[in-house]
Amino acid sequence: MVGDNAQPQTSSPAEQTDGNVAAWRDRHASHLIEIELSSGPGSLPKVSRIVIVRHGQSTWNRQGRIQGQTMGVRLTMRGRSQARQAARTVADLVPHGTPTIASDQKRAVQTARPIARVLGVQVMTDPRLREQGLGAMEGHTADELEPLPQPTGVHPADVRWAGGESLADVAERCHSLLDDLAARHLSAIVLVTHGDTMRILLGILDGRSHRDLDWDLSLTNGSVMVRNVDLGELH
Repeated sequence: MVGDNAQPQTSSPAEQTDGNVAAWRDRHASHLIEIELSSGPGSLPKVSRIVIVRHGQSTWNRQGRIQGQTMGVRLTMRGRSQARQAARTVADLVPHGTPTIASDQKRAVQTARPIARVLGVQVMTDPRLREQGLGAMEGHTADELEPLPQPTGVHPADVRWAGGESLADVAERCHSLLDDLAARHLSAIVLVTHGDTMRILLGILDGRSHRDLDWDLSLTNGSVMVRNVDLGELH
């Protein structure tokens, strides 16, 4: 999350992904249905294992630059090593053939590839797993930015910082993705995403509001977190 700032805007950048989300559903529905049906009649799982991975170190992580939804930032050599280590960890957590969905940002896709390889699947991408958009702050280091005042009477998690997204916006698209996955009755899924988005996903799975996230939880590059949940029970 970001600190003290804002220029509220009237439309959410998340709304711009609607066409991409529809295309994702069309493109991947048949693949996910095959996995869904492989459980056999009458044996649809109630509890799903959700494995969430943060991308490996990127060039902008190393430089201390704010990334947000900048698309083309790549992994460093260290980040590639972290992705391979994450793949080894994930392989011990889920069955071979578990679908792997990544943010469509370069650093997440690069992290997802070795994971998908060890699981014997193709990487699927979904824009709802993108990082929180941080507008005009993206590409800058913290030292290059002037502090931005928080608007009066608005919770920090509901502010669209610097023309980007609020945490509420990110939570909305994460809920949308999880709702789609719940309808598939998958026994396991791997999601490869970004720091703030990962924290929000974990918050949702743990029953937390986007205003009450666990900011003390360490989610370093290449982190792997697991939740076993009934997606149909999420609110």
